[in-house]
Amino acid sequence: MRLPALALLSLPVLASQAPNPPHLAIPRLAQAPSMARDADLSTWKDALVITEFGMIMPDDQGVNRWPTIVHAGWGPDALYVAIEAKDPEPSKIHAARHMRDTNQGDFDFVGVDLDSSGKGQSIVRFFVTPLGGQIDEIMTDSAGENASYDCLWDSTGVLTPDGYVVKMRIPYSSLRRRPGDWAFRILRIIPRERRYGISWPRMSKDVQCDICQMARVSGAPVDKPGSPFLIIPFATYNRTQSLEADPAARPESKARLGMDVRYATTALTFEGTYRPDFATADADVDPLQINSRFKVFYPERRPFFLEGMDLLGVQGAQRQFFSRSIQSPLYGLKASGQSSLASWTLLHAKDEDGGLMLGANGASGLEGLATRDTAASVKFQTDSRGSGFSLLGTDKRLQGGPDRTGGQSGGIYLDQYLGSEFHFIGSAVGATSRLPQADGTVASRRGTTTSAELDWNTRSWTAWALTQATSPDLTLLSGFTDLQGYRRDNAGFGWRGNWNDGRLSSANATLRWRRLTWWNGDPMDRALGLDLWVETSGRHSFFLNWDAAGRTWAEDRVRSVAARSLTLGGNWRRLSAVRFGWNATRGRTLDLATGDPAKATSAQLFLYGTVASVSYNLTALQANLDREEDGARLIRARELTATGSWQLPASFYVKTQAFVVRYDGTLAEGVDKFLKAFLGWQPNAFTNAYVGWSGQRRRDPLAIVPSERMVERGVFAKLAYAMQF
Repeated sequence: MRLPALALLSLPVLASQAPNPPHLAIPRLAQAPSMARDADLSTWKDALVITEFGMIMPDDQGVNRWPTIVHAGWGPDALYVAIEAKDPEPSKIHAARHMRDTNQGDFDFVGVDLDSSGKGQSIVRFFVTPLGGQIDEIMTDSAGENASYDCLWDSTGVLTPDGYVVKMRIPYSSLRRRPGDWAFRILRIIPRERRYGISWPRMSKDVQCDICQMARVSGAPVDKPGSPFLIIPFATYNRTQSLEADPAARPESKARLGMDVRYATTALTFEGTYRPDFATADADVDPLQINSRFKVFYPERRPFFLEGMDLLGVQGAQRQFFSRSIQSPLYGLKASGQSSLASWTLLHAKDEDGGLMLGANGASGLEGLATRDTAASVKFQTDSRGSGFSLLGTDKRLQGGPDRTGGQSGGIYLDQYLGSEFHFIGSAVGATSRLPQADGTVASRRGTTTSAELDWNTRSWTAWALTQATSPDLTLLSGFTDLQGYRRDNAGFGWRGNWNDGRLSSANATLRWRRLTWWNGDPMDRALGLDLWVETSGRHSFFLNWDAAGRTWAEDRVRSVAARSLTLGGNWRRLSAVRFGWNATRGRTLDLATGDPAKATSAQLFLYGTVASVSYNLTALQANLDREEDGARLIRARELTATGSWQLPASFYVKTQAFVVRYDGTLAEGVDKFLKAFLGWQPNAFTNAYVGWSGQRRRDPLAIVPSERMVERGVFAKLAYAMQF
């Protein structure tokens, strides 16, 4: 690690601009302006008017060709923003009905970025498409965007002869806010022959942070509590036949009543949930597993674990807290707050299926026991760019098992900008666990994991050096442990370019190096890689990923095999109605089951877009693993995944999901098919109702007479209605 870190520190430090965001006052409005779905802005005459936009995408140079007029004002109960998005070619505006938080059609949109804490650590994004469709996200400079975030707000949109007009109402009670200046920005995205973007205030790629360039606005009426209570009662119903073990099994019906509650003040937010329905309408589709030794990571989509979770989601070498380790809560409680010096979050839940985590440790008879989970984090701010250090602790206790059974962890995280171009991220975590075993004993383990990363960024150049270490005895009962007992060093150097004119839109090249060793120092893997990307003005893009490894491993034994892989791919995204992408990989690796050298190949095709009220997504994948010595097929797997949605008037929608996974190699043979279809109604983020059917068929290769049959089917329904007061 010394050489990459030394090389990074010896890079020339190029001159870069310091952020100098504008400061202004948004006026208070005597009464709320009209939110009618029209282009009439006569009731917005007392609002602040903003017109000075600059280019930001692909590059920050050049002339803005899209006049944009913003009207903003602090209303009695909410922040009101209206945006007139004019276009010299209005016929090219990408606009269609779409489901909330989706943008498969690559739509035009405008939006507001808000940091209502003024601390520069995270922002909330409110995007509106030309017909009023909503997309909201939470974003940090280090972790990027998270579209799973949801907020209660209002929007309308209408096309006009020279563009479109949108109106937004963002209630104060939906924001975690504090006195002082807020950070504020307006963005507009225009997908044409390039994906153009403009912003107010103007931003510079010479400044190596995003949130620090937002404008500072004063006058926010934090004394206005708005509607602090949000109550969401819900009812769910399932009638399911589980036919895998017994083809003659009778249907089982299950109904559940539950409630989500939130109370928000200017500095504190309290949330609770009781008997929540955490089975989302969208199914998790398992990724195709071919010769992989790593765990499958599933993203979090459950509402209770999204709001205010940025502090609990900090990452180092491993994920110390992973909310999906809480599988079936009876209840959950959460509180979060902020002051001038620190932000904090506290979560507590009772998981009725918490004992499932113990099954992998051979503890029979404990799978049905509950656990109590607690996690707490606090972040202290050290500068205006969002730098700071965090403390995070977790506790998971088994209820009804042996005394003091469970696990605890504690971690410290540092996220610090060093001048205008360097960024340091470091972490250290320690954990203990006491897990019951099948023989009645309790096994105690202690482990650690550490990481340190230094990044260097300028307008055109980037470099990084990273070192991580995870001990063999680390057990994060409340987290997600990827690979234990190893040390990893990574380094890279890259170039990037963006152009608003000419044949090219963007290009980048990155040279990567990695080294993996076991905890005791034995070599595991060493590799060199190259990534190339180029996008043309017609929204064509091509990429190449190449890796050459000096050695790799199987069954935890090192084999001196010159592994390698090459991936080629491309995309075409000129039209919103139809877009496609492809990639193909060919490589040499080791079969993890036997340690034999093998050839791996895969090919993948994507087809997606939006036509009027219909959006669709189709993915096809095939992967092969063949033994190098004699060409014997070890496995062949094929996957086809399709989703479709029809957004209807009055917030109704129809959605379908389907996938087929087929394994038909010489060592395994099986087929898994899934279909789900439902009709829903979703007028806002937290009001939702749907009814649907799902079924799953499977062909079991281990059966005496292999045959395909239905293994599970049933109907499901949910009604959740949000009330704010």
